[in-house]
Amino acid sequence: MKILIAGATGFIGSSLVSSFSDEFEITVLGRDMDQLKRRFPQHHAVDWKGLKSESATDYQIVINLCGENIADKRWTSEQKTKILQSRVETTDQLASWALNSSAPQSLRFLNASAVGIYGLNTVKNTENTPITLQENCFSQQVVRVWESTVQKKLENKINYTLMRFGVVLKKQHGMLKKLKMPYQLGLASILGSGEQQISWIHIEDLVRAIRLIIKTQSISGPINMVAPEVVTQKQLAKNLAKALNRPCFLQTPIFFIKLLFGQMGEELLLSGQEVIPEYLQKANFFFQYPMLEKAIFHEHD
Repeated sequence: MKILIAGATGFIGSSLVSSFSDEFEITVLGRDMDQLKRRFPQHHAVDWKGLKSESATDYQIVINLCGENIADKRWTSEQKTKILQSRVETTDQLASWALNSSAPQSLRFLNASAVGIYGLNTVKNTENTPITLQENCFSQQVVRVWESTVQKKLENKINYTLMRFGVVLKKQHGMLKKLKMPYQLGLASILGSGEQQISWIHIEDLVRAIRLIIKTQSISGPINMVAPEVVTQKQLAKNLAKALNRPCFLQTPIFFIKLLFGQMGEELLLSGQEVIPEYLQKANFFFQYPMLEKAIFHEHD
């Protein structure tokens, strides 16, 4: 089976390449050809300019992970545009390329998405939960536009899956990387009330879930890529501090988070969603890390 991975240099993409290399023929797609060749010397590398020279017919799976990190910077108007365009433009280009396949029924398109699609709420969200549009909720708007791009391009043409990621846990990457230094300095903190819910998944379970999607032809549509256990921010802070053998007694007030991070802080740090991996559970998917404590301590042995 031949797989094209767009966004391969990110920590999720590189984890997929590493895990899939022994089983599948991998092509890595990105902006910087030199970086691709340096990071993945054993794999075929393509940049976006060279994509049109690749035959979509040769591939059975396309995995799109491209997108500016939504939690990287304060959401200025410029940053919001960058976040949206980095998702929509690459997804549109990749979907258009996939449609050139002479055997579209044999091609499957796996697109990254996020649990932000459910908006800011306190209900249990499954793949079948109706999406309630929330005015001025940028994190939801981004995912809605992203998913809509896939649907408009590929509906009834190519089988697609929308992988709704929770917070992905991997040592020295993503959220754990950002939190490690302040926590090691004894600055572990409960944010606001600390009761905001966090839906998460360990990177090893995420990779295995994507492998399940690849190997199960009947899977399509939205899939919640989260662990069964939803935790509060307070639980996350205390577990991470414990794993690093540091205290956790500080509490950052809401007004300070809003002052420092603006809308990004309100939506990503002070709010959350309870998301249930209903499809994966019904498929009897085995979570190696169903509980946060086990996942956190595994990453900080």
